[in-house]
Amino acid sequence: MEEESIKLNENPVKHEFEAEEIQNEKKKTFNWAEFLACVSVATTNLHTGFALGFSAILIPQLEKYNDEMGKISSSQSSWIASSISIAAPFGCLFIAFTLDRIGRISTFKISLWPCFIGWMLIALAFNPKIIIIGRLLTGFAMSVGTNSANVYMAEISSPKLRGSMMSIGSVMLSFGILLMYCTGLYLHWRIVAWIAFVGAIFPVLMTAFWTPESPVWLIHTGQDVKALKSLSYLKNSKYCAGGVQETFNEMKSIKEKKDLLINKEMENSNVFRRIAWHLSKPTVFKPALFMVVFFILQQFTGIYTFQFHAVKMLQEVAQGIDIKFATLLFGLFRFLLSFVATGMLHNYGRRPLCMISGIIMGITLFISGLCFCLRTNGDESIIMTWISLLCMLLYISAGSVGIMLIPWILPSEMFPTEFIFTRILKEYWVVC
Repeated sequence: MEEESIKLNENPVKHEFEAEEIQNEKKKTFNWAEFLACVSVATTNLHTGFALGFSAILIPQLEKYNDEMGKISSSQSSWIASSISIAAPFGCLFIAFTLDRIGRISTFKISLWPCFIGWMLIALAFNPKIIIIGRLLTGFAMSVGTNSANVYMAEISSPKLRGSMMSIGSVMLSFGILLMYCTGLYLHWRIVAWIAFVGAIFPVLMTAFWTPESPVWLIHTGQDVKALKSLSYLKNSKYCAGGVQETFNEMKSIKEKKDLLINKEMENSNVFRRIAWHLSKPTVFKPALFMVVFFILQQFTGIYTFQFHAVKMLQEVAQGIDIKFATLLFGLFRFLLSFVATGMLHNYGRRPLCMISGIIMGITLFISGLCFCLRTNGDESIIMTWISLLCMLLYISAGSVGIMLIPWILPSEMFPTEFIFTRILKEYWVVC
């Protein structure tokens, strides 16, 4: 009993595909089935990019134009920008109870409904309250869709490529923000909302063809036939050194050993004691504590605040420079860097990237703030404007390859897959 407990705590197998990939480490054939499944669920980050970038182009239009809605107040603009963050914790709580009950893909598909309804409400809104309700729904959908997609990708992707697979979402998110900037600077915000509505169809189409349910979840719920079918699609004989059946048997054996140990430890215990028992394990509470601190520090960098108010902030910083050019430059640069970040994650460690990212962000923010202070004291030179713009560009660049990306990848690499609830709990606390 004690020996089995030690083995569980050490977590020698990150998840059920780990042993298979260690045996097959030298194989070079690309697994397109696995790649397409990851890309399909990662398309939900397009919607996340839409939600993050939309407020940046919406608020300036509402404050500038007196259409049928009238001019909004500063309080209303703050609510419009922050409402998606208010709804995100409720999405985390929702999937904490649905992921293990109805599955990863089913939970993912549920998130698409509030996404459609939210964007429709925004496009048809006749007052700021309707926009806020629509933003709340899109924030809820963003939280449910992104987190269920991350769990799914962590379970089906190869350990060697898991970081790169998880960073696909960053590319999608950056493209979504860029699309909002490109359209929002030239089109009315209602048209942009309808574009986002249509863009939310992509996850529906892609998951319909290339995303079987996670074999890990199917095995844990006793659906062995479906699990074997899913595993055959994702990890066929070309990628399994011992064959699909042998890989399935190994996954099944690991699951049975874990269940036996947990049942012996927690016999006749209620659900709250079981959760407390899971959280007491060093393999859970140590990475959970680390991730909570990491996410709190990420929030204090202000990078999400910049995303919500990008156009307004650039109007203040880039005086004398075409604001459309500056905004598109930021969106395009962030999109291109998301590809660079994917390659860097595969070739460099997480710690060096985070340290370099944080140092550059701190220096550029300091210089940018210093330039802003000098300008408020009368220095209106174009050189000072360009220095401020360059610093903000470096700030976003450094954040995109480190602080903003890596915290979303680490949970899939640090937590045992059986402790999904803890990963969701971590994100709930962070967003609050």
